[in-house]
Amino acid sequence: MADILVADDTRSIRSTLSLLLEEEGHTVRLASDGESALAEYRRKRPDLLLLDVMMPKKNGYQVLKQIRRDDPALPVIILSAKGSPTDVALGLDLGSDDYLPKPFSSEVLLSRINAMFRRMNVMASPEIKPVLKPGFDVASFHVDENRLMLIGADGRETPLSLREVDLLRILTSHPEELMDRDMLFNKIWGYDYGGTTRTLDQYILVLRKKLGDDGVCIMTVRGAGYRYQKP
Repeated sequence: MADILVADDTRSIRSTLSLLLEEEGHTVRLASDGESALAEYRRKRPDLLLLDVMMPKKNGYQVLKQIRRDDPALPVIILSAKGSPTDVALGLDLGSDDYLPKPFSSEVLLSRINAMFRRMNVMASPEIKPVLKPGFDVASFHVDENRLMLIGADGRETPLSLREVDLLRILTSHPEELMDRDMLFNKIWGYDYGGTTRTLDQYILVLRKKLGDDGVCIMTVRGAGYRYQKP
C-alpha cells in the first residue's frame, strides 16, 4: 500500500489518523510541526502528504510552498480547521490537490485518499512507463502536462495540480461550449468523491488567479456552469 506522511500538531488527531490509515494497510509516518514534516519529506518522499495548516515552527502553507518549489507532483491533501473560502482558495493556490475542513468523517477522508490514488495509479505503476504528453495552450499560456507547469509567454512558470491540469484540458478541449458544473465535477473528482461543486468553484477561482489577465477566458454561466472563451 502507500507511504503516507501525516503532519498535524494535535496528538489525538495524529493517533486517530495513524490507526485509521494503518487499518487500511498503509504505512504511516508522523510529524508534529512544519519543520519535522519537511525533514520527514526530505528523508523519504511519501506517496501522500496529509497536511495541517496551523502548526508550530512552520505552518502548513509554508511547508506546502517549500515542497512545491521542487516537487509539483507530490499528492497533498490539506486537513484544517481553517475552512473559509479564502483559506481553501489559498491552499489550492499554493498547490494542494485537495482541501478537507475539520471536522471531517473518516469515510470522507478515505474516499478522498482513494480518489487521489486512483488518479495517481497509472503514473505510480512500475509496470507502466510514463507517456510524454505534448501539452496544450490556455489563452497566452502553455500547459506542460509532464511537469505540471503553467508557462507564460515571458517564460514564467507556475505549478499546477493534476486536477487543475485536467480541468484546464477539459475546458480548452471544448471552446465556446457550456460545460455543466455537475458534469465537470463528476468527471474530474468522480461520483464517489463526497464533496460538492463548491470545490469546483474554488478551483476555478484559483486558476483564474494563476492566469492573471487571461483568467477572463474561463467564463461563468450563472446557474449552469463554465465556458472557455478562446482568445
